[in-house]
This record gives sequence, structure tokens and C-alpha cells, in this order.
Amino acid sequence: MSVTVDQAWVYRFHDMLALTYQQKGSLLENLVDPGMIHRDVHAAIDHFERLGNVIGNDVISPFGQTKILNPEHSRRATTLQSTDAAVLVSDENTLRSMINPQNGYTNTIVYALGRRADKHIIDSALGSATTASVTSGSGVITYGSVALPAGQKLGTGIAITLSNIIAANELLSKAGAPNGSGERVVMYSPGQLRDILAITQASSSDFTRNQIHDRGTINGVVWEGFNWVEIADVVAPDVSVLQRMLPLTGTTRSVIAMHRGAVGLAIARDIQTKINERADLNNSIQVRSVMMMSGVRVWEGGVVQIDVLDN
Repeated sequence: MSVTVDQAWVYRFHDMLALTYQQKGSLLENLVDPGMIHRDVHAAIDHFERLGNVIGNDVISPFGQTKILNPEHSRRATTLQSTDAAVLVSDENTLRSMINPQNGYTNTIVYALGRRADKHIIDSALGSATTASVTSGSGVITYGSVALPAGQKLGTGIAITLSNIIAANELLSKAGAPNGSGERVVMYSPGQLRDILAITQASSSDFTRNQIHDRGTINGVVWEGFNWVEIADVVAPDVSVLQRMLPLTGTTRSVIAMHRGAVGLAIARDIQTKINERADLNNSIQVRSVMMMSGVRVWEGGVVQIDVLDN
């Protein structure tokens, strides 16, 4: 055999562009109550009307004075935010490669906008909500803000416990949040998984039939009245963090327990993608996706923040 046979070795390449592990699309938009989503909004600011609870009056005298109910009418406001994601694909690079990267790039930037949509929902649930009121007589709208009340915050930064979940459920129920199937959601990060799996009532067949140890996750499982949704941070291929999704301070992560109707979502433009040639950039191909949306917390009683350990 020739001593230079290694010069005939064959190298195999593939025409597929592998995408980094990533969330594909929004996880949370479909979990928001459809009645709290405004679509085709053509405005700079969108408003969500709120009507307070009342209770009927007993009639003491058949011919007595009618008692008029006066439910509190208020509104929340959100300013529409435009978001885009774009990449350039040089025709020279395409010619010099065995792959056509346009599809891979298109998928990546669409997924990026889906994660941004989730970030809007997370931030609106925990952040300050914009209030809007009309000045009597003038009709002028003035804006203020309201933070999530301290009474809607639980946890001390230690491992998540069953008591945390029960207390969150209790707070939502005290606020009158409906507790039907799929009405309540918990958003947690992978940093809580080991502590959730360690909760006997979550994993033991003596208490539940979920078999989360067989699944290796509680993501997508309904437990303690909540639909559990895992929200991972956005990471690069080297596992460095590009964007925190659920807030993280030191080792304390803010987990969210909420009712589907607690947040309003205003959408002026769903994700739209265009692929066109840029004559100003040597006829490179631009892949660009855009959307316009924003969110606002409508009901404080429908959101509970649980500050727990992030492993």
C-alpha cells in the first residue's frame, strides 16, 4: 500500500445549517386569555378597561328607594413597542458555501422575536403597570403607574417549597382569580427544577400521578392547580447568557404565578418576515422580521411573584 494513501481520504460535509438549542416561538402568548389580547391595534397607546366588583343589594322594602350600584371603572395603558431582527447573507458567501443559510437565519430571527414576545409578557406581569385616567370636565387623559403590591410577593430566595405554591394559589383565590382547568400558570426557570423534583408531594405516587421523575421535568404538567411552564434564559453556543428571561438577582430568581387574564397584550403587527436584496450593501440578501406589541398588568390580584433560589 502506498505511504501517501492518506491523501485520498474523503471529507464529508452537509448542506444543513444546525441551529443552536433554542426555544421555537413564543411559549406564553397562547397562555394569555384571548379576551385580553387586542390585535390589529392602530395606535401609539392601547388601553384596557377595568370594571371593579360589586355585590347585589337585598330589597328590604318592596317600595323603598332603589340602591344604585357604582362599580369602579378604571383603565390600564400600554405603549406599543416595535421590535425587529435582521441578518445579512452575502451572495459571495452563499456561492462559496455548500449551504444556503437563508432558511436557518429566517427561523432563528423568528424564534428571537418569539422570545421577545415572552419577555414583554414577563416584564408586564412583574413591572410597574401604566394607569390612565380621564380628567373630569376636560376629557384629558393623564397617566401614572402602579407597582406590584408587596402583598403579592412571596419567598426569601431559598429553595422553592410546597408552601410557596400553596400560598401563591391562596393569594390568587383571595383576589377572586378563577381556578378552572388551565386558568392559572407558573413560569419557572430550569434553576428551580431540582428543588421542585425534591418536593415529595410533586414527585411521589402517594400524592400525584404526574410521574415527573419519569418525565424528568414538570414542564407542561398541571400540579397544584397550575400549568407549569419552563422559561429558560437565552444563551449563546458557549452557554454564556445573552438575556435573562425571568428576573435574576444574585442567586434569587423571580418565579411568576398568575391567572391567564391578569395581563393584557396589545399587538399592532404579528411577526412578519421579508427577504429582499439590499442594493446599498453590494446586493446582499437581508432577512428581516418585525413585530409591534406590548403588554400591561391589568389585575394586581392575578399575579404573584415568588423569589426563590436559582441553582
